[in-house]
Amino acid sequence: MARRQSQKEDNLVRILRYALGVAPAEFALLPDEQGWVPVKELLAALNQEEGWRGLRQGMLSDAATRLAPELVELEEKRIRVSERSFEPPDYSASPPAHLYLGARRKAWPVLKRRGLEEAHDGRPWILAASEATALKLGERRDSEPVLVTVQAHQAQDQGAVFPAWGEYFLCAWAPASCLMGPPIDETIIPKKPAKPKPAPTPSGPAMPTPGTMPGSFLLAQEDVEKPYKRKGITKDIGWKKDRRKDRRGK
Repeated sequence: MARRQSQKEDNLVRILRYALGVAPAEFALLPDEQGWVPVKELLAALNQEEGWRGLRQGMLSDAATRLAPELVELEEKRIRVSERSFEPPDYSASPPAHLYLGARRKAWPVLKRRGLEEAHDGRPWILAASEATALKLGERRDSEPVLVTVQAHQAQDQGAVFPAWGEYFLCAWAPASCLMGPPIDETIIPKKPAKPKPAPTPSGPAMPTPGTMPGSFLLAQEDVEKPYKRKGITKDIGWKKDRRKDRRGK
C-alpha cells in the first residue's frame, strides 16, 4: 500500500513537471512570462487526462509543500515549476483558413458583438484546428460549449495574428465580423420559472370588532339561555303577578 502511494506521488510530480515545464502546449496550457498557470486551468486540463480525473487542489498543495517544494510553487490561484524548457509561440506559422473555439454559452453573445479580445490579464485565446478539439477544450469551462468558427485569413487581413502553440493557435484579437456561430437566441440558457408569489393581503381600514360600532352591544351566552339568572332579574313576570292578586280578592 505504501509503495503504491509513493508511486502515485512520484507520478504527480512527474506530470506537473511535464505539463508546466516541458510541454504545456500539449495540454492547451499557456504559462505567462514568469511561468505561472491558473490552478483552475491546470486542474481542468489534467482532469481530462486518463488517470488524473480525480486530481484536486489539495494534491497540488501537497506537491508544493511536501513532495517537491524545490520544483513546484503554488501561490494563491496560480502554479508553476522552477524547471521550464518549453519553446515560445511560433509567429512564423500560417494558420488554416478556419480555426475553432469552444466558447461558453453565456460568452457567445458578447463575442458575437465585440469579437475576440484579450482577457483582463493579457492572456490570448487558444484556438484549435479541428471542431472536436475545440469542443473538448470548451468543456473545461462549459458542459455544453458553443462552437465558434474564426475566419482566420479574413481576420489576418484586418490585422489579427495567430501564432502557433503546439497543435493550437493563439489569438489576442479578432474582429466580430470574422466570427461565425449559432443564432444568439438558440444559445440563451433558459431561466428557471419564477415561483408564484403569495396572494397579497388586502389593504385598507380594518373591520371594527363587535361591540365597537355605534348602537351595538355584546350578547352574552347566559342572556340567551337563562336571562332571569342574572343579578337583579326575577323569574316572576308582571302580568302573572297581577292575575294572582285578582284571584285572591274574589
